[in-house]
Amino acid sequence: MNTAKVTAIIPCRKGSQRVVNKNTRPFAGFNHGLLELKLQQLTASTAIDDIFVTTNDPVVIAYIEEVRPTLNKPIILDRRPDQYAADDSLQGLIGYLGATVDTDIIAWTHVTSPLFDAPLYDAALYAYFQAKQDHSADSLMSVDVAQTFALRSGAWISHDSTIKRWPRTQDLEKIQLVNSALFVIEQPLLVALQDRVGQNPFLFETPPLYGFDVDWEDDFALGEKLYEVLLKETA
Repeated sequence: MNTAKVTAIIPCRKGSQRVVNKNTRPFAGFNHGLLELKLQQLTASTAIDDIFVTTNDPVVIAYIEEVRPTLNKPIILDRRPDQYAADDSLQGLIGYLGATVDTDIIAWTHVTSPLFDAPLYDAALYAYFQAKQDHSADSLMSVDVAQTFALRSGAWISHDSTIKRWPRTQDLEKIQLVNSALFVIEQPLLVALQDRVGQNPFLFETPPLYGFDVDWEDDFALGEKLYEVLLKETA
């Protein structure tokens, strides 16, 4: 049985350029948007002990202060310095959070993954602890799986075309794409490597569509539709 403390980290910086106010604008019936939905999903997870929201956004700060007493898990509100909230500040943010978060296991996630819900967090963290126990992985990251014809610089990477030009798609090599829905790592390892994953991560294959990421304005509208079709009835 796992006794390590698992803290979910949610970075929520202000000033999104591609999707304005993407963290808190209304989404699929949630008045406080993707952030409200993500808090619901994380508090429903049995594998996560507490939630650490790091932000420099006054709107996010006000919402967390308002909702924190009503949730069934502890929420730590971190007022992130602006220097760790720029577009190119990820490496600095990793170092900052490594020195700030007091926990055993960091589960780094994003509100922009609205379909990655509580059962997926639980399944991923179970897979992580199992891999740790088996000494087969030192961390975890979630991935989408593509099994389709693909090239890099004009050369096939999905198959050996000298053997068969057009094989069946189910016979193609699987290509794993990082979807950024979840990164799991021990806090001391994050500090040592200054990275969200270790040198041998377990690749948690997310079911099709459930790793969907809201990165552009069109994604926001599509994400609402996908949520309503796939998850709304179970929320």
